[in-house]
Amino acid sequence: MEKYINREGCKVAYECLPGSRTITIILVHGYGLYRAMWEPQVTFLQKKGYPIINIDVRGHGNSRPASEFSVKLAAEDIRAIIDSESPGQYLLCGLSMGAFVVQEYAFLFGGAAGYMLTGVTPLCISYAKWEKTLLAYSGPIMKYFYTWAGLKKAMSKGSSFTEPALRSVRQMFEEMEKQEFFVSWKGFTTCLHEESLEFDAPILVVAGEQDTRGTIQKHLKDWQTHYPACTVKSIPDSGHVANLDQPEQFNRILLSFISDCDPAGLEPQSANGSKAEGTVRQRNKVVR
Repeated sequence: MEKYINREGCKVAYECLPGSRTITIILVHGYGLYRAMWEPQVTFLQKKGYPIINIDVRGHGNSRPASEFSVKLAAEDIRAIIDSESPGQYLLCGLSMGAFVVQEYAFLFGGAAGYMLTGVTPLCISYAKWEKTLLAYSGPIMKYFYTWAGLKKAMSKGSSFTEPALRSVRQMFEEMEKQEFFVSWKGFTTCLHEESLEFDAPILVVAGEQDTRGTIQKHLKDWQTHYPACTVKSIPDSGHVANLDQPEQFNRILLSFISDCDPAGLEPQSANGSKAEGTVRQRNKVVR
């Protein structure tokens, strides 16, 4: 069922799917795409009985038009949705831009049972000056070097490794308007901020082994340097949209992480019928 919240110049669309499990999975898609990106995961999670909130980030999908975009605004949108829906225990799962939004959510609010981050670099660490400069000027560079049709083609091809994923990504990119793309991109390029971020729940970082976007591979080792308790996994034969390139592998990793974050949902009953004591939650803190 599609729902909406009106917030900060945007009617943000999202879908609520019911389930019998006690933990809700909140999905946050990548840049230029929309919530249909998660179709293989939605089908899988629904069969496993998990309730889902699947969001069209402002400026994308049915959350258009949007008068402005920033990763912070998108994180605040998620908070407003959670406040409205009161899902109880929830886990945040984001990819690319969506994974930056999830990190910003952890920075601003916290409270999730876990944070699964795919195809992304750490939000709150120090970056080399050349990386920050390249990100800041990436919008004008794309405008100068590509036609709009060429840019959509390049973004689609660069994001995917398999042909089925390429077809899916290309179709979603085709639905975005040029002006909307660059307005959102400008807000996206300002998301990095070097501040202390302490995750209040387990972190799982996932990357496609063939992901060539930005400096994701370069910074993959930095996750455990700055957040020693986090887990890092790579998925073979997959690119930036690892969930579409290798959906079965991605789904297995996602389900395992959900189980780690919600042991009460799967653990055996004790002799008196009550659930056994849960595990102590990890804490992940920046090491400087």
